[in-house]
Amino acid sequence: MTGPESTPRTDRAAGANLPPIPGERMARQIEDATESAVDEDADLESNELHASGRTCARCGAAIRAGEDVRRTAAGLYQHEVCPLR
Repeated sequence: MTGPESTPRTDRAAGANLPPIPGERMARQIEDATESAVDEDADLESNELHASGRTCARCGAAIRAGEDVRRTAAGLYQHEVCPLR
């Protein structure tokens, strides 16, 4: 058959009591668990590291309070951008 007669018909409205999609229930549970695990007061956008009083492994200058730093692979601290001398 071709044309509109070949399309199966249903009397149910779209989306009305359709069987669940496989994995949908688990996906919703994971989403709910993820949302409840996040602390609303945590600032996830700010991941700055500060190490005032330590010495920069790159330039040797002291790291002052408020300066952004990063850790090296050896675990030492260095300025994000070393100050000009």
